[in-house]
Amino acid sequence: MKLMKKKPLALIVSASLLTGGMSISAMAQTSDQTSTDSHEQMERIVVTASPLDRTAIESTQPIYVLSGDYLRQVQAATLGETLRGLPGVQSTYYSPTSSSPVIRGLDGPRVRILQNGLDVGDVSRGGPDHAVSTESSTAEQIEVLRGPATLLYGSGASGGIVNVVDNRIPRQRVDGVEGQVSAGVASAANERSMSAGLRQGTGNFVLSLDGFKRQADDYRVPEFITPDGDRSTLIENSFTDDIGGTIGASFVGDRGFFGASYGRIERDYGIPGHSHDHGDDDHGHDHGHDDHDDHDDDGGIFANMVQDRYQILGQLNNPLNGLERINLNFGYTELQHEEIEDGFVESGFGVDQTELRITARHQEIAGWRGAFGVQLKREDYVSYGVEAFTPDTRTDLAGVFWLTERTIGDITYELGARAEYVELDTDGLASLEYAPVSASAGVNYRLSDELNMTANLAYSERAPQSGELFSNGAHFATRTFDIGGIYEIHEEHEHDDHGHDHGDEYHLAFADYALGKEKSANLDLGMHYDGVRWHFDANLFYNRIDDFIYARNTGILSSQLDSDMGLGGHDDHGHDHDHSHDDSGFLVYQYTQADAELYGYEVSAHYLLNDEWRFGAFSDYTRAKLRSGGNIPRIPAQRTGLDVTYSQQSWDAKLSYTQYWAQNDVAENEAPTDSFGILSAYLNFYPQTAGQQDIAFYLKAENLTNRLGYVHNSFIRDYAPMPGMNIGAGVRISF
Repeated sequence: MKLMKKKPLALIVSASLLTGGMSISAMAQTSDQTSTDSHEQMERIVVTASPLDRTAIESTQPIYVLSGDYLRQVQAATLGETLRGLPGVQSTYYSPTSSSPVIRGLDGPRVRILQNGLDVGDVSRGGPDHAVSTESSTAEQIEVLRGPATLLYGSGASGGIVNVVDNRIPRQRVDGVEGQVSAGVASAANERSMSAGLRQGTGNFVLSLDGFKRQADDYRVPEFITPDGDRSTLIENSFTDDIGGTIGASFVGDRGFFGASYGRIERDYGIPGHSHDHGDDDHGHDHGHDDHDDHDDDGGIFANMVQDRYQILGQLNNPLNGLERINLNFGYTELQHEEIEDGFVESGFGVDQTELRITARHQEIAGWRGAFGVQLKREDYVSYGVEAFTPDTRTDLAGVFWLTERTIGDITYELGARAEYVELDTDGLASLEYAPVSASAGVNYRLSDELNMTANLAYSERAPQSGELFSNGAHFATRTFDIGGIYEIHEEHEHDDHGHDHGDEYHLAFADYALGKEKSANLDLGMHYDGVRWHFDANLFYNRIDDFIYARNTGILSSQLDSDMGLGGHDDHGHDHDHSHDDSGFLVYQYTQADAELYGYEVSAHYLLNDEWRFGAFSDYTRAKLRSGGNIPRIPAQRTGLDVTYSQQSWDAKLSYTQYWAQNDVAENEAPTDSFGILSAYLNFYPQTAGQQDIAFYLKAENLTNRLGYVHNSFIRDYAPMPGMNIGAGVRISF
């Protein structure tokens, strides 16, 4: 794999941004969302992740949809930071440069990240320092399904899904030209960003072009003391430099559409807290690469991520008797992620992924309407270099699913089932097979025009991922030494010839059996009230998981682990590594299984005092523990938030405060985290313009009091606290 440069893509994106800007004055558009009450508007938006065309309020599963001006207001450089303000959703927070969603305390292999219904095809679930390869600035909407979504999207969605929906493959005809352009700046990291999208229709054909560019320096924080005893107000090596663009086209006819797109994302971003502790010796690198632009001068390790993504979407209405429509969704993704220090590739990861989903929605059968389908997926994963502690793995998945519903009076009943087959074939190690099954049943009871109640019971099984099974080596980004579930650790006492005990030593060996499937039973109860002045949502959940897979802090130092079975540094890609990186002080984490339970709530409410004033509040909480005693590691803290909004015809202002409570329910060898609060203010201005252009200006001031805050579930919590005061401004123009 070769490191790919940015110049060709930069020209493409610059052209798309310029095209969008030059077309503004001549085009027209219609606004899709007002600023005064975005919550109710979002609930009426159809959730594309469901083949039954439900809205969020019609589903028995809790769903949140971000779109329009609200999405632009909370938009951040990473998907996790964009979503972390939603009830029940927080982020892994490996600094703002790499932040993935955490849903009800679950993340990584249990939260499926999708783009237009297909897996994003990156390595973000292999480590918190790996960024998600999606972009919210060019998204039409982002759908978040809290709780198991395994029926449609497989065992990797046992905790929920996040579906980033864009219009790169247009699904509807466009008369003439439409699009949008936006730009923004923010002070905490000197961030500058710009994005644009353009769609042009000619008869049945629609062409789509979009692009984005973002740059940010190291971000500033309130003064704190690192674990090394240093005082700092800047998180070194936390910059980001991103660019991306997509071109797509569709044929839209009377009975459906068919289209394709090609997109490319390139990211350079720093990895704070990532240390190899080299000492004073030389490394003897001979990587065969030339320079890697100016980031080498920073002295830290940075990631270069390049992704090419091809996608085909199609829909045919009334194809056969008994079928209302058939949807085709096919994607192929190539991703290269390399971590670079001093001009040399220290570690590299690659993913080639092919995925096909075919879904058919059938007409009513005995009063039941539903959809069934098939999903096929192949993923080839390779790694090389210092952190190649997981072997090259091919994962094949095949699944079939069925989802149906029926409304009788004021009650809608939902049923669903899925069966899948997963095979993991590794380079030089085991080949493992799993057959997870999932099922769900739910009801949505409409008590009145304002009030409805929901209940959903889901059973899901999850096959372990390759990292959970086969890891064996130092992960410098998390400062851990990771051991997979196919191994077992034996403790031995070392004695000399005189019988003196020289301490414990631990040996690694293959286990008699690998990790088994996770088996989860999840109950979700919800209430939704939408009155004239009051809007209220509440969800209670209980998730009982047998054989829960988690990384347990063994308390053993890697220097005590005697193993010649390690994978670190192996390289079949033509790289010559002669490293002397020191991982002797890393704690050993081993993936293991134990029965667990997670329960908690999400509550949000809004009160409309009059046409000008609105008050809001929310709270969420997840309790996660092992049924045999003890707590699950790195569970986000409970939060409570309050906000007040004042609105006029052409502007609105909002003041919000979020309290992160102390997290004292910690796992073995895990330290608690203190509470802190974040005060923020927002001002949006919607000027009246000639014609039908829609222009919005915004100002934001986040963490106004410059409060120091640590994210409990972050692997680098003590090295990278949350940003300090951040002043931002931006503009969005639609036409």
